[in-house]
This record gives sequence, structure tokens and C-alpha cells, in this order.
Amino acid sequence: MMRPLMTTHIAPTQSTPSFKGQSSPASRSQKGLSLVEVMVAMAIGLFIVLLVSLVYIEGARNLSFRQGQSENLANSRYTLGSLEQHFSKAGYRRDPTLSMEKAFPALIDDTTDCAFARGEAINIKTDGALCIRFQPRDAIETDCSGNTDPSVSSLMPYEAPTTSTVGNGVFVERFSISNHTLVCAAQSTETALAAGVQDIHFQYGTGPKVSSMAIRKISAFTTDTPSSNQVIRALKYSILLAASSSRLTGGMESTVCDRWKTVAGADNASCSADSGALYQVASGAVTLRNLMP
Repeated sequence: MMRPLMTTHIAPTQSTPSFKGQSSPASRSQKGLSLVEVMVAMAIGLFIVLLVSLVYIEGARNLSFRQGQSENLANSRYTLGSLEQHFSKAGYRRDPTLSMEKAFPALIDDTTDCAFARGEAINIKTDGALCIRFQPRDAIETDCSGNTDPSVSSLMPYEAPTTSTVGNGVFVERFSISNHTLVCAAQSTETALAAGVQDIHFQYGTGPKVSSMAIRKISAFTTDTPSSNQVIRALKYSILLAASSSRLTGGMESTVCDRWKTVAGADNASCSADSGALYQVASGAVTLRNLMP
């Protein structure tokens, strides 16, 4: 009789599960920015901030410079236009057939410190100021200070005034520079015509003194006070302007002061290249038609 076979059961061995990619704490690595990388990033950031600041400062300086140029340009146009408008009135007579000597007797005006010889309509002061006189066209005509002359309201067109005192048959105006402003004085009142005007320089077109009905001409232009036998019949004027803001040139070289000294004289101290001010020179001219044929 055969013996039955004995079967042996072997229990399966359980293995410890492992997770792919997981390492032990001792072998883990940490990631981040190193100190060198932080310093490089800071340096780049500071460079960008500096570059943006320089661009902003240069843009602001350029804007201020252009605004100063625009200010000078606008002031020069207005000043030259005002001077031409006022100077063209010099020697105006309501009756054009009246001689200058009869229309304008000798006159001393204490309100403006202007003095005129007989027949003289434009006069130069020793301090560089300029005086003019003219008859009012009508009752609404004003001098530079806004004064009117009611005495002419009763006159017919082209009828000469019966008197020749200031504000009563004649107007007197005095032009000068005060505190960097072009001012006009009339009847004890000073009126600012244009700001930013540092100085003004005149050249006088003179001709021989002849009778009112004779041929009149301009012989030469001079900066000297005309002699007693010469009459001013034209004016050339140069003005020096400066922008209201300071330090606009930023160290840039400019020839404006050199050109101004060429016009006004080497000893003129109105323009200084070291001041940093933005200067401009403008010029104009007017023929005194009331003193010409």
C-alpha cells in the first residue's frame, strides 16, 4: 500500500514597498538664489533706476530750456511791437500843415523828467531813457498810462489844440528799464510794458535840421546824442531779454552776451555768461513818419 504524498505550504514573503523617486533625508538637496545672484540682481536694478532717473532729469531740463526759449520769444515779439506802436506816435500833429516849431514849443515836464527844445518831438536822457511827445488824435486817444485829453473833444478834425501843456494838448512819454522791466512813465504814473527786459540800446537815425516843409532825410545812424543842428528821424533799438527761470543753460556755451556787448559796448554789464540765465537779443527799427516828409 502506497503512502500518500505530503504537500508543504510555504507562506509568501512580504517585501517592503518602495516609492520611486523618494530618497532618504540625508540625501535631499535644497534649491534657491545664492548671495551672488542676489547681488547681481540688485546691481542691475540700481542701474535701471539710475538710467530712468537720468532720462527724467534730462527731459525735465530740456523742457525747462524750451519753455525759457518760448518765454523770451513771446516777450521779444510783444516788446518790439509795443515799442513800434508807441514810437510811431512821436511828433504827431493834428494839423499836418502846422510847423514842428509851432506845434511843439519848448517844454519841461516835471512828471516824467523830460525836457524838449522848440520843435523837438523825441529826446534822449543821459541815463539812456527816451522821451517822446505827440498831440492826441482825439478825445479817446490815451498815453501809455491810460490818460486821456478831454480838451480835444471840442476840436474839429485836423484842428490843432489851443494849448501845448502835458495832458492838455500834448502827451509826453518816457521809456526806460526798471528792475528788469520795460516801463513807460506818463503824467507821474509808471506803467510796466514788458517783463524780462534786462536792457535796451538805441541807435538814432539823424538828419540835418531843416524847416518843416523842406526835404528831410536820414544821413547816418549813431549812438551819440545828436547835435543841436541834427534831428532824430528814425530809431533802431535792440533789447536784451532773460527768461524768468534761472540756471537754464546747464553749462552750455552761448554767444548772446558777446553779441550784446557788440551792440551795447564792451563795458555793458547787463549780460553775464556765468549767471546761467537764458538770454536773447531782439532788434527792431521804426521810421518816425511824423518827422519825415
